[in-house]
Amino acid sequence: MNEANNYILLFGEPVDYPQQVSVDRQGKAYYKFNMAVERGSGIIDILPIVVEEDTAAYNTLADIDEKGEIVGAQLVIKGEVRTRNLKGKDSGKLDISVRAFEITEDDNYKGITNRVIITGHICKEIPTRTTPRGFTIADVTLAVNRGDGSDLSDYIPSVMWNSTATRASKKLRVGDVVEAIGRLQSREYIKDLGDGEKEPRTCYELSVSKYERLKTSEVSA
Repeated sequence: MNEANNYILLFGEPVDYPQQVSVDRQGKAYYKFNMAVERGSGIIDILPIVVEEDTAAYNTLADIDEKGEIVGAQLVIKGEVRTRNLKGKDSGKLDISVRAFEITEDDNYKGITNRVIITGHICKEIPTRTTPRGFTIADVTLAVNRGDGSDLSDYIPSVMWNSTATRASKKLRVGDVVEAIGRLQSREYIKDLGDGEKEPRTCYELSVSKYERLKTSEVSA
Protein backbone atom coordinates (compact mmCIF):
# COMPACT_ATOMS: atom_id res chain seq x y z
CA MET A 1 0.00 0.00 0.00
CA ASN A 2 1.39 3.38 -1.07
CA GLU A 3 0.52 5.41 2.04
CA ALA A 4 2.97 8.16 1.05
CA ASN A 5 0.93 9.20 -2.02
CA ASN A 6 -2.44 7.47 -1.85
CA TYR A 7 -4.30 6.39 1.29
CA ILE A 8 -7.95 5.81 2.06
CA LEU A 9 -9.68 4.61 5.22
CA LEU A 10 -13.35 3.60 5.15
CA PHE A 11 -15.80 2.20 7.68
CA GLY A 12 -19.12 0.80 6.57
CA GLU A 13 -21.23 -2.19 5.56
CA PRO A 14 -21.11 -4.24 2.35
CA VAL A 15 -24.47 -4.05 0.56
CA ASP A 16 -23.81 -6.95 -1.81
CA TYR A 17 -21.66 -10.07 -2.06
CA PRO A 18 -18.19 -9.90 -3.70
CA GLN A 19 -18.28 -10.92 -7.36
CA GLN A 20 -15.32 -11.73 -9.60
CA VAL A 21 -14.81 -8.90 -12.09
CA SER A 22 -11.47 -9.63 -13.76
CA VAL A 23 -8.40 -11.85 -14.00
CA ASP A 24 -4.92 -10.42 -14.65
CA ARG A 25 -2.22 -11.83 -16.93
CA GLN A 26 -0.79 -13.87 -14.07
CA GLY A 27 -4.17 -15.52 -13.50
CA LYS A 28 -4.92 -13.58 -10.31
CA ALA A 29 -8.63 -12.89 -9.81
CA TYR A 30 -10.16 -9.66 -8.52
CA TYR A 31 -13.46 -9.35 -6.68
CA LYS A 32 -15.70 -6.31 -6.26
CA PHE A 33 -18.43 -5.40 -3.80
CA ASN A 34 -20.19 -2.17 -2.85
CA MET A 35 -20.01 -0.71 0.64
CA ALA A 36 -22.33 1.80 2.31
CA VAL A 37 -20.36 4.52 4.11
CA GLU A 38 -22.27 7.08 6.17
CA ARG A 39 -21.24 10.74 6.33
CA GLY A 40 -21.60 12.82 9.47
CA SER A 41 -24.65 14.42 7.85
CA GLY A 42 -26.34 11.02 7.52
CA ILE A 43 -25.93 10.85 3.73
CA ILE A 44 -24.86 7.40 2.53
CA ASP A 45 -22.14 6.97 -0.09
CA ILE A 46 -22.12 3.63 -1.92
CA LEU A 47 -18.49 2.96 -2.83
CA PRO A 48 -16.98 0.14 -4.94
CA ILE A 49 -14.33 -1.98 -3.20
CA VAL A 50 -11.93 -4.27 -5.10
CA VAL A 51 -10.01 -7.11 -3.43
CA GLU A 52 -7.23 -9.17 -4.98
CA GLU A 53 -7.35 -12.94 -4.61
CA ASP A 54 -4.99 -14.59 -2.09
CA THR A 55 -4.19 -11.40 -0.17
CA ALA A 56 -4.68 -10.58 3.50
CA ALA A 57 -7.81 -8.58 2.66
CA TYR A 58 -9.23 -11.45 0.60
CA ASN A 59 -8.53 -13.95 3.38
CA THR A 60 -10.29 -11.73 5.91
CA LEU A 61 -13.42 -11.66 3.74
CA ALA A 62 -13.25 -15.45 3.40
CA ASP A 63 -13.05 -15.80 7.20
CA ILE A 64 -16.05 -13.49 7.69
CA ASP A 65 -17.97 -15.47 5.08
CA GLU A 66 -17.27 -18.71 6.94
CA LYS A 67 -18.49 -17.27 10.26
CA GLY A 68 -21.59 -15.54 8.93
CA GLU A 69 -22.80 -13.06 6.33
CA ILE A 70 -20.51 -10.58 4.59
CA VAL A 71 -23.42 -8.29 3.72
CA GLY A 72 -24.06 -6.07 6.73
CA ALA A 73 -20.73 -6.80 8.44
CA GLN A 74 -19.03 -3.79 10.06
CA LEU A 75 -15.77 -3.39 8.14
CA VAL A 76 -12.77 -1.07 8.41
CA ILE A 77 -10.94 -0.90 5.08
CA LYS A 78 -7.54 0.62 4.33
CA GLY A 79 -6.25 0.91 0.80
CA GLU A 80 -5.83 3.18 -2.22
CA VAL A 81 -8.09 5.02 -4.64
CA ARG A 82 -7.57 3.44 -8.07
CA THR A 83 -8.72 4.51 -11.55
CA ARG A 84 -8.60 2.96 -15.02
CA ASN A 85 -9.93 3.83 -18.45
CA LEU A 86 -12.57 1.39 -19.62
CA LYS A 87 -12.51 -0.20 -23.07
CA GLY A 88 -15.06 -1.68 -25.44
CA LYS A 89 -18.63 -0.41 -25.23
CA ASP A 90 -17.69 1.67 -22.16
CA SER A 91 -14.68 3.26 -23.87
CA GLY A 92 -14.04 6.79 -22.64
CA LYS A 93 -15.43 6.17 -19.15
CA LEU A 94 -13.23 6.30 -16.06
CA ASP A 95 -13.64 3.42 -13.61
CA ILE A 96 -12.96 4.40 -9.98
CA SER A 97 -12.72 2.03 -7.05
CA VAL A 98 -11.01 1.43 -3.73
CA ARG A 99 -8.29 -1.23 -3.80
CA ALA A 100 -8.49 -2.83 -0.36
CA PHE A 101 -5.19 -3.92 1.19
CA GLU A 102 -6.36 -4.31 4.79
CA ILE A 103 -9.82 -5.33 6.01
CA THR A 104 -10.84 -5.80 9.64
CA GLU A 105 -14.22 -6.49 11.18
CA ASP A 106 -15.04 -4.11 14.04
CA ASP A 107 -18.55 -3.86 15.51
CA ASN A 108 -17.42 -1.17 17.97
CA TYR A 109 -15.52 1.16 15.63
CA LYS A 110 -15.90 4.84 16.60
CA GLY A 111 -13.34 6.55 14.36
CA ILE A 112 -13.40 8.41 11.05
CA THR A 113 -15.63 6.69 8.47
CA ASN A 114 -14.18 8.14 5.26
CA ARG A 115 -10.72 9.67 4.99
CA VAL A 116 -8.56 10.15 1.89
CA ILE A 117 -5.04 11.61 1.78
CA ILE A 118 -3.41 11.79 -1.65
CA THR A 119 -0.44 13.57 -3.20
CA GLY A 120 -0.62 14.30 -6.90
CA HIS A 121 0.05 16.68 -9.78
CA ILE A 122 -2.52 19.16 -11.07
CA CYS A 123 -3.44 17.97 -14.59
CA LYS A 124 -5.54 20.86 -15.92
CA GLU A 125 -6.26 24.52 -15.31
CA ILE A 126 -8.81 25.01 -12.53
CA PRO A 127 -11.81 27.14 -13.50
CA THR A 128 -14.58 27.74 -10.98
CA ARG A 129 -18.34 27.56 -11.47
CA THR A 130 -21.37 28.41 -9.37
CA THR A 131 -24.13 25.93 -8.56
CA PRO A 132 -27.84 26.87 -8.67
CA ARG A 133 -27.68 27.07 -4.86
CA GLY A 134 -24.85 29.60 -5.01
CA PHE A 135 -21.92 27.35 -4.06
CA THR A 136 -18.56 27.92 -5.76
CA ILE A 137 -17.03 24.70 -7.12
CA ALA A 138 -13.70 23.85 -8.73
CA ASP A 139 -13.22 20.54 -10.55
CA VAL A 140 -9.65 19.27 -10.17
CA THR A 141 -7.94 16.19 -11.61
CA LEU A 142 -4.96 14.89 -9.63
CA ALA A 143 -2.42 12.47 -11.15
CA VAL A 144 -1.18 10.21 -8.37
CA ASN A 145 1.86 8.00 -8.97
CA ARG A 146 1.32 4.46 -7.70
CA GLY A 147 4.81 4.27 -6.26
CA ASP A 148 5.07 0.55 -7.00
CA GLY A 149 7.98 0.79 -9.41
CA SER A 150 5.70 1.10 -12.45
CA ASP A 151 5.02 4.18 -14.55
CA LEU A 152 1.30 3.99 -13.79
CA SER A 153 -0.66 6.85 -12.26
CA ASP A 154 -4.23 7.12 -11.03
CA TYR A 155 -6.14 10.16 -12.30
CA ILE A 156 -8.48 11.06 -9.47
CA PRO A 157 -11.37 13.47 -10.13
CA SER A 158 -11.72 15.86 -7.22
CA VAL A 159 -13.99 18.72 -6.26
CA MET A 160 -13.24 21.74 -4.08
CA TRP A 161 -15.81 24.05 -2.54
CA ASN A 162 -16.28 27.78 -1.90
CA SER A 163 -13.17 29.54 -0.50
CA THR A 164 -11.02 26.44 -1.06
CA ALA A 165 -12.14 26.33 -4.70
CA THR A 166 -11.49 30.04 -5.23
CA ARG A 167 -8.03 29.86 -3.67
CA ALA A 168 -7.07 26.79 -5.72
CA SER A 169 -8.21 28.45 -8.95
CA LYS A 170 -6.07 31.51 -8.23
CA LYS A 171 -3.00 29.84 -6.73
CA LEU A 172 -2.55 26.43 -8.40
CA ARG A 173 -1.17 25.79 -11.87
CA VAL A 174 -0.78 22.73 -14.09
CA GLY A 175 2.13 20.64 -12.81
CA ASP A 176 1.90 21.84 -9.21
CA VAL A 177 2.05 19.07 -6.61
CA VAL A 178 -0.52 19.13 -3.83
CA GLU A 179 -1.48 17.02 -0.86
CA ALA A 180 -5.28 16.83 -0.74
CA ILE A 181 -7.34 15.61 2.20
CA GLY A 182 -11.03 14.78 2.06
CA ARG A 183 -13.50 11.96 1.48
CA LEU A 184 -14.44 9.74 -1.46
CA GLN A 185 -18.08 10.30 -2.33
CA SER A 186 -20.65 8.92 -4.75
CA ARG A 187 -23.02 11.14 -6.70
CA GLU A 188 -25.96 10.15 -8.88
CA TYR A 189 -26.90 12.12 -11.98
CA ILE A 190 -28.87 11.80 -15.22
CA LYS A 191 -26.83 11.59 -18.44
CA ASP A 192 -28.48 13.08 -21.53
CA LEU A 193 -27.69 10.70 -24.41
CA GLY A 194 -29.51 12.75 -27.03
CA ASP A 195 -32.71 12.11 -29.00
CA GLY A 196 -34.66 12.28 -25.76
CA GLU A 197 -32.81 9.33 -24.24
CA LYS A 198 -31.48 9.66 -20.71
CA GLU A 199 -29.60 7.30 -18.42
CA PRO A 200 -29.06 7.35 -14.63
CA ARG A 201 -25.38 7.12 -13.70
CA THR A 202 -23.16 7.26 -10.63
CA CYS A 203 -19.84 9.06 -10.43
CA TYR A 204 -17.19 8.96 -7.72
CA GLU A 205 -14.98 11.86 -6.72
CA LEU A 206 -12.74 13.11 -3.96
CA SER A 207 -14.43 15.91 -2.03
CA VAL A 208 -11.46 17.97 -0.85
CA SER A 209 -11.73 19.59 2.58
CA LYS A 210 -8.22 21.08 2.48
CA TYR A 211 -5.05 20.99 0.42
CA GLU A 212 -1.43 22.09 0.60
CA ARG A 213 0.90 22.86 -2.29
CA LEU A 214 4.16 20.97 -1.81
CA LYS A 215 7.71 21.72 -2.80
CA THR A 216 9.44 19.14 -5.00
CA SER A 217 11.70 18.16 -2.09
CA GLU A 218 8.63 17.21 -0.03
CA VAL A 219 7.23 14.75 -2.58
CA SER A 220 7.75 11.02 -2.04
CA ALA A 221 8.86 8.94 -5.01
